[in-house]
Amino acid sequence: RVLFRSRGKGNWGGGGWCAAPSALASLNLTAEQSEKIRALRESGLKEITPIRAQLLSKRGELRLLWVQTKLDPDKIRSTQKGIRDLIGQLQEKSTDFRLAFRNILTPEQTSKLLAQGIGSRMGHRWGNRGKDRGLGGGPGSRW
Repeated sequence: RVLFRSRGKGNWGGGGWCAAPSALASLNLTAEQSEKIRALRESGLKEITPIRAQLLSKRGELRLLWVQTKLDPDKIRSTQKGIRDLIGQLQEKSTDFRLAFRNILTPEQTSKLLAQGIGSRMGHRWGNRGKDRGLGGGPGSRW
């Protein structure tokens, strides 16, 4: 059973860090905007990859702690805190990306983006949280 995995593509690119080309196409981005978004996405993925790996490892540690004959409550609590801290780091990175992404767009592009329902609970959501249990913490998330 997988407790943590990368998000599927959906309307947001692999990893959920940026809108997929089909979602961005309607925004009529300039070449400069496209390059900034590409660089932002690459940078974001470089930052979150090691955090995701640490989270996966911590979750494995926690599973092992729970199957021990003699439980160590302090170690379990400490590991759970480590998991919460890593999730918090991922949420902060996601917020930073979303803010930077929105700052690249013009007001007109932002209006189009919002009209598509991106970034809301309806329509195309950031990362398809409910669909495939990604980083979101939304319905169906395994945190």
